[in-house]
Amino acid sequence: MYKQKRVKVDSMPDNIREIDLKQIQPSRLNPRLEVNIERLNELAESIKEVGLLEPIVVRPVGDKFEVVVGERRYRASQQAGLKKIPAVVRDLSDDEVVQLNLIENVQREELSAVEKGKVCRYLLTRCPAKYPSQTAIAKKVGVSPETISNWLRTVDVIPEAAQAYVAPSTITGEVPKGKIDYQTAVKVGRSVREPEKQIEIIRELAEKRLPARERAQVIEKIVEEPEKTVEEAMEEVAASAVVINFPAEDKDALVNGLKTQTSTTVAPDAKIKAGVTAHANIYEPDVAQLRITSVERKKLRYFTDEDANRESSCTLAEFRKKWKKTHGEWDEDQLVYIIRFEKTK
Repeated sequence: MYKQKRVKVDSMPDNIREIDLKQIQPSRLNPRLEVNIERLNELAESIKEVGLLEPIVVRPVGDKFEVVVGERRYRASQQAGLKKIPAVVRDLSDDEVVQLNLIENVQREELSAVEKGKVCRYLLTRCPAKYPSQTAIAKKVGVSPETISNWLRTVDVIPEAAQAYVAPSTITGEVPKGKIDYQTAVKVGRSVREPEKQIEIIRELAEKRLPARERAQVIEKIVEEPEKTVEEAMEEVAASAVVINFPAEDKDALVNGLKTQTSTTVAPDAKIKAGVTAHANIYEPDVAQLRITSVERKKLRYFTDEDANRESSCTLAEFRKKWKKTHGEWDEDQLVYIIRFEKTK
C-alpha cells in the first residue's frame, strides 16, 4: 500500500481551501511523459481509505484552477471518487510553474532524465534573465552543472519517439521493466546516426533488459556492422556472454564483494577461465560483474578455512553443514570445481 506523506495542520499555508474536483484541470506544462499506473492505483487506494493528506498546488486559470504541483494526487483523487480536495491556491506565471515542477520532481526523483532535460531547456530558453546558464539551474535545483548537462543531452540526442523508454530517476538506480537507463539511451543516440535505428535499438534494449556490458556490446556491434538487425546483434552477444548463476542468499555478499569463490560439482562452462569477465546472475540479470582469477578442481577433503570464508564468510565446519544441506552429504573424495573471482562492478 502506498503511504501518503501526512502534512501537519500547523504547517499548512493560509491560502489552502477545499476545491471541487470538477473545477480543477490538469497542467498543460507538466513535464511528465507518462504516469506509473501501478503507483497511481496504490495512491488511489490510500486516498479511498484515509483521504488526501497532502494538498496539491493550483493556480487560477479563467473560472477554473490548473494543477501546478500534485498531478498524480489530483488524478488519484479522481480515481478514488472524491468530490473535493484540499489545494493551495497561488498566482503563478508559466515560467514559475515550470520551475516549481522541476524542483518538486527532482527532489522526489520521479522524472526521467529526458523530462528533466525538457524543463531545463524551457528555463534556459524562456527565462534567460533568471537562468542564464546551466550552472544557474544547477544551483536552484541543488545538483551539479554536469548533471544538468547530462539531462539536456538526453533531449538533444535521443529521438522523441524513444524518449518514453528512458527510466525515471531513483535513489537505487533500479530500472523498471520496459525501460532503459538514460546513459545507454544517450550512447545509442550518439553512436547510431539513423533515427529509426536509434528507436529500434532503444526499444529492444528496454524490452530485453540485458546486463550493462551486453547492452554496450550490442551497440558496438551495430555501429561496426550497420546491416545487422538488433535481434541478430543481441543473439551474437548472448552467445559470447559468460554467466555464473548464484542462489538468492548470495546476493548481498556478492554486491558487497565479500563472496569471492563459488564451488560446484558440475564442470563449468568452458568460457569460464582466468582473466574472463563474467556476469553474476541471481533472480535478476547482472547483479555484479566479476573477473575470474582462477578455476581449479579440488577434493572436498582439501577444503580449507580460507575456502569456506571466500565461499560463505564462515568457518569450514559451518560450510560443511551448508554443503550437506544443499548436496545431501559431505563426501571427502568428491571432486568439485572452484571458481575464484573478484568483483569489478
